[in-house]
Amino acid sequence: MGGWSKEEARKYGEKLRIDREQYREFSKTAGCLFDAKRLDVDCRFLDLWDARDFCEKFCRALPCCVVSISTTMEYYKILLDELKGSNSHALMNGENDNSPCLGNDILGWDIGGFHSFLCNSLQKELPEARFNDVGLLSNVFQEAEEFARQIEGKGEPVEWIPCRIGMHGQTAEFDRLTGGGRWERQDSPHGQSVF
Repeated sequence: MGGWSKEEARKYGEKLRIDREQYREFSKTAGCLFDAKRLDVDCRFLDLWDARDFCEKFCRALPCCVVSISTTMEYYKILLDELKGSNSHALMNGENDNSPCLGNDILGWDIGGFHSFLCNSLQKELPEARFNDVGLLSNVFQEAEEFARQIEGKGEPVEWIPCRIGMHGQTAEFDRLTGGGRWERQDSPHGQSVF
């Protein structure tokens, strides 16, 4: 979250549209959250309230929103096994993700962070895959599960986990750029959330 040199910090602050004092507060807040194991090494917040608060304080001028990554218990247990011995703090284990759905993805856990099946061009293996205007699968979650089974063992040596991507609030600029609250809610059983 930001650069180490003064020049990198200045450029990062410009991207965030915050001044030097706000950038110092941004860095201090991120450091405190990380030290408290509430912000992971891949900049993933482990608590929705922390993510919302951070976004509200430091990202007001940007077209952004807080997103959640969630999956079912079956896949959550696979991720727990993957995390043993990793440099990740943990996954958030909690409530159902009832946020509006942005779409689905198939993610692999690799060296302390997630990456999409798209990083390996595995969409070529899935002719039935459909994508929405933000680049996520528009197929229902159960189809994403089937896609994950179809690509297992392909691409990087990771477990491919079907995930639902939810949206939690957004800025007016995000609304303007994406067309606002036109995301359709997609109901499916998601018991474990990762923020």
